[in-house]
Amino acid sequence: MSNQKSALTIIIICILCLLVGILTNITMSIKKDEANSNARPPKSKSAVFSYSANKIAMITLSGAIDSDYEQSGYFGNKAYSAESVRRLLKKAYSDDSVKGVLLRINSPGGTVGMSQEIYSLIMKMRKKKPVVVSMGDVAASGGYYISSAADRIYAYPGTITGSIGVIFSSYDANELFTKKLGIKASPIKSGKYKDIGSMYRPMTKEERELLQRTINISYEQFLSDITKGRIYRQDKYKAPKRYLSSRDLRKYADGRIFTGEEARDLGFVDALGGLEDAHGAFKQILGKEYPLINYSKPSNFSSIFSSMSEAFMDKKTGVSYEQYLPFGVSHRNQILYMWE
Repeated sequence: MSNQKSALTIIIICILCLLVGILTNITMSIKKDEANSNARPPKSKSAVFSYSANKIAMITLSGAIDSDYEQSGYFGNKAYSAESVRRLLKKAYSDDSVKGVLLRINSPGGTVGMSQEIYSLIMKMRKKKPVVVSMGDVAASGGYYISSAADRIYAYPGTITGSIGVIFSSYDANELFTKKLGIKASPIKSGKYKDIGSMYRPMTKEERELLQRTINISYEQFLSDITKGRIYRQDKYKAPKRYLSSRDLRKYADGRIFTGEEARDLGFVDALGGLEDAHGAFKQILGKEYPLINYSKPSNFSSIFSSMSEAFMDKKTGVSYEQYLPFGVSHRNQILYMWE
């Protein structure tokens, strides 16, 4: 009985410590925001809630593209996730004070469906307002696919982009389960292809050919959308513009990656530069300068949970431990626009 009481006491103390820590973080975050609001110019305020003047909305996409995937882990910041980008693009489209959208992308790609949804929203947006992409460290595969919908693309000389292609990850653990562990799967299915890609048995030649056909269809969709978004651009904007030929698209869309400098020379991006250069393009496009406003500003509570997630991170790299699992592994048997 005494052991049970001791254990209960320890649990209660741990819960109280956690609550105190959360309250302390809330207080510190509020004080920090109050101090920053006095020192920062209006353009750094959250455009969604507090800046009603005409502006360029900066929306940030960071991490793998998925409807529920968060780069910083389960306690992480949702402000830069693909789902948040989808929501903010819709909001910016309807916001008359937003005169253009600067999309900051730092992503190796992700799922096909979410990549296509964000691409479609950007294509719709640019019929009404200009969209400029600023690539960060990486904007590859699905990250480039989304970028190709913009009116202009800026990249650093060392940005990693390209990786145009499709991948489907499947694993054969049949020998491990049957010979090493003595486990045999016995699926009951409605058709012979229902368990295609199962890790409990080797893939047949027919299944591989069927999957390859599906991959090829997704690949052609990838190229078709780059063609619509980039090769068929008809704008007369004065901002720097590079032309990509259909021949070069086919030639280099074999999964290879480029540096930003190589991509510029080949026509996959328009100019070299960072956020400031991408923002400057709007003056050339619109003929007038507007302040750049952070549309993806995290809330206080997001910041708190983001800081809590540090306990689950590798202290040397700052990456949550779950991120060491390849995206293709956590999304096994999915067709992906992904560079890993």
